[in-house]
Amino acid sequence: MAVFDINPIARPAGLLSALAGTVSGVFETPFDRRAKRLANRVAELRALSDAELAAKGLRRDDILTHVFKTRG
Repeated sequence: MAVFDINPIARPAGLLSALAGTVSGVFETPFDRRAKRLANRVAELRALSDAELAAKGLRRDDILTHVFKTRG
C-alpha cells in the first residue's frame, strides 16, 4: 500500500521550517532534551548488527533496558 503526503502545510520548507525549529527550541524543556537523547541512543543501538551489539555485551532484547537504566 502506498501513502502520499500532499499536504503542503504538514512539511514547512525553507524559512518557515527554520522558524518552526527556532520556536520549538525556545519551548523545549530539559525533559524534552533528555527524551530526544534517549530516543537517539535507542535508534543508534537498534541500527547495529547483532554481532556489534554482542561486542558491546548487549542483546537486541536488552536495548531499552540498557538505555533507560543508564544515567544520561
